[in-house]
Amino acid sequence: MKADKNVEVGWEIPSLGKTAYSPKVDFEVTQIHDDEYAKTRGFRGDLVGGNFLTGYVLEMLYRYFGDHWWKHGRIAATFIGGGAVTGDELVAKGVVTSKQAEDSGVRLFLDIRLENHTTGNKILVGTASCRVP
Repeated sequence: MKADKNVEVGWEIPSLGKTAYSPKVDFEVTQIHDDEYAKTRGFRGDLVGGNFLTGYVLEMLYRYFGDHWWKHGRIAATFIGGGAVTGDELVAKGVVTSKQAEDSGVRLFLDIRLENHTTGNKILVGTASCRVP
């Protein structure tokens, strides 16, 4: 389903499920992405990078808003809840919280989140908005 300016506040956009994946790289990375180091800090293993986690949410938003997202989309997000390791089952979700008329369209405002169904934690929370015609 594509974005519709007539959706009701409280409507949940189509969610997106992903299996977390952190590719192994040959160049220097932040220590938290090293398996041994992450375990010494109390994590289950090397954490999937925030760019990948944000990418899962961005994919959900793009699938809903389409090309309007590239020109009119905005996002603000925070990482919480311990992150994810390769193999974790994640689900990106968004719910419409308000609407505002703008030139040639309506801006939809959403609360967004990325849930780690393996651990039961929310691992990213924030807001997003996009103007739709």
